[in-house]
Amino acid sequence: MIILGIDPGLAHTGWGVVETRGSICRARAYGCATTRSSESIDQRLGTIYDEVNRVIQAYHPTHLAIEKIFFGENVRSAIATAQARGVAIVACARAGLIVGEYTPMQIKQAVVGTGSADKRQVIYMVRNVLALDHDPHPDHAADALAAAICHANLSRTKDLARNAAPDQMREAELAQLEYERVESREVTAAATATRLAKREENMRRSAS
Repeated sequence: MIILGIDPGLAHTGWGVVETRGSICRARAYGCATTRSSESIDQRLGTIYDEVNRVIQAYHPTHLAIEKIFFGENVRSAIATAQARGVAIVACARAGLIVGEYTPMQIKQAVVGTGSADKRQVIYMVRNVLALDHDPHPDHAADALAAAICHANLSRTKDLARNAAPDQMREAELAQLEYERVESREVTAAATATRLAKREENMRRSAS
């Protein structure tokens, strides 16, 4: 599975491409689309769209992992991020990617093991999980790679649960069959014992 992770932002939209083989994740590429505040909004969003589209054409991802927006005190910043996020999703949707959306806490939990991890811990784990010989830069790209790792981990967990379900059902069916066989043997044994007891009783009555 090839996953495109995106950390959206109007000034900086980080991206990272991760390929998974079983439980192994490796980075194929990462980078950042940067725009300037002096540019018009349509130019800035167009740059982000073009960069995401270029990455899709170059690496052919099948899944998108994108960070959800955290609406804090700076509503204006959140709106700008939402615009960049929407453009990135549109580019991926047109390419047919399967979309996964995750909160910052979900990403930290999946990558580091705690939703309260700081940026240094996230970068450290991204580097180790992907077996990189350096810290990924800029931070926006590292966050995008973390989103891709999160998607890979959660997808693998879902697959394991999905594959385990039929096995569990089969085990339950086998257990039920065994129970029915034992019950049948007990019923048969009881019926046989009853018949023998009646036969013996009839023989004693006949003898008397």
